[in-house]
Amino acid sequence: MSRMTVCLLAALCAAAARADLTAAAWGTEPAAPLYVGQAYFLTLTLTTGADEEIASFVIDQGPSRSPDGQRREERDGKRLTTFLWRMEEPAPRLAAIPLTRVVAEVTRVQAFGIARFADTSRQGVGAAAFSYDVVALPGEAAGAPIGEFSLTLRADAETFEPGDVRRLTATLEARSGVVPRSLDLALEPCGGVRAWPFRVVGRTERRLVAEASVAVEAEGPVTLRLRPVRAFDLKTRALAEVAAEPLALRPLTAAERAAAPDAGGPAPLRFAPSAAAPVLGTLGAEAPMPTGGRVPGWVRVRAGARSGWVREEALRGGEP
Repeated sequence: MSRMTVCLLAALCAAAARADLTAAAWGTEPAAPLYVGQAYFLTLTLTTGADEEIASFVIDQGPSRSPDGQRREERDGKRLTTFLWRMEEPAPRLAAIPLTRVVAEVTRVQAFGIARFADTSRQGVGAAAFSYDVVALPGEAAGAPIGEFSLTLRADAETFEPGDVRRLTATLEARSGVVPRSLDLALEPCGGVRAWPFRVVGRTERRLVAEASVAVEAEGPVTLRLRPVRAFDLKTRALAEVAAEPLALRPLTAAERAAAPDAGGPAPLRFAPSAAAPVLGTLGAEAPMPTGGRVPGWVRVRAGARSGWVREEALRGGEP
């Protein structure tokens, strides 16, 4: 290897080693003011050259735990690496972080033809003192979920026969913020419908799913409405109602009833007066004995050792 080549490689290695940590700044996402009970991120953004990465860092002020996440973006020929700590405040306060010394391991990688050079250097920079307010929610908004939400209501089927039981699913999703730890979901009163309470069957930070059952005793169509959820909207800084679209259920037509699974073969004995209820058995040759239970379209009977519900038209000899 010639002396010129050695000198060139040495110069290139020196260039590769000059990593550049130029700035550090604290922030919050979303921006202050923040509210008691609101989930937010405290952020620390480090600025380096576009071809440099932060391998690790230490700070003498701020959170004592490791960040919960990070992201990187390129801007104006620089790389911005943002570290995020998830936070939530239980009471109003002025949060303050003094002038912070940040010491980072910065790795720079460069390619010169077929040669690649990587070097890590230890560099320090100061982050200016930073403070922000955490305030109580105003007035009647106290305790409300904070963020942007959507609410939906669905049924396992949108048709019924009088007496059928329908399973409902309510879903609350957070487009921003997190779903509340507890939520009082309920249907508005509806004639011809008996409702059981909702229970939570699934939950993540962004999604809550609850289920309930209703017995539809009406002869005609019904419309189910979920009571709106009240949430604090960060865009308007005010309490708002999050409503689900009404859910319309209609009776089966004659053609749909004829095509139902119970329309042919041995009549099934069901756990509840609904075509969706579990089958306990079928009616045999022995005539079923009524037990006194009746809802429109269904009769509760004893068949052998089992008791359950059958459709009225399935009983031999007409009315039991």
